[in-house]
Amino acid sequence: MQTEKIIVTSTGDGLDEALEATTRFADEEMMDSKSALRFRLLAEETLGMVQAITSGFKGVFWIEENDDDEYLMHLTAKTAMDYEKKKELIDASTEKKNLAAKGFMGKIREMIENGIHSIDEAGSLQVDYEGAPVMYGSMGLCDVDSSTAYMWSLNQYRSTMKDQLDSDSGVRSAWDELEKSIVANIADDVRVSVAGDKVEMVIMKKADR
Repeated sequence: MQTEKIIVTSTGDGLDEALEATTRFADEEMMDSKSALRFRLLAEETLGMVQAITSGFKGVFWIEENDDDEYLMHLTAKTAMDYEKKKELIDASTEKKNLAAKGFMGKIREMIENGIHSIDEAGSLQVDYEGAPVMYGSMGLCDVDSSTAYMWSLNQYRSTMKDQLDSDSGVRSAWDELEKSIVANIADDVRVSVAGDKVEMVIMKKADR
């Protein structure tokens, strides 16, 4: 099954509707109370991130189940701003950097912002976060053209950090962020992709049968 596609904005439009759709989806999938609560938490974290994205953000949110008994929570957006405009926004802060990008979901938000603002050649995602390289490649989950997509995966990110935990203190800090993150602990994977003028985040949660 699939929910309706709901337009959500950084000013709050559609957020309540998206949460209601999430609850209905959990009910129709007959999730038990614990699974439904955890699933709603994923939606709340996603929609909370939407409100933190640069003013003027508009995206589309929906949930679906695929043929592999996985629930996919989508957030998509189109590119909207060039590098110089983004740089102006960052330079407007007293610290000359994006101070809001803290914690795991803060970094996810920053990746989405970089994509919609056409940073680094349409959001390459080839960024180093506290010593742990962000991996990318065509993985076929997000609804994008796999031949041109850049894609970041939580599972690849976590795997890379495991290999570097003993040799890099920055990686240890990033690992601690994952340990504290609701999304990183509940979701089976999180993927962010950029292809052409489209940015998409997909949170994947395996169905409990």
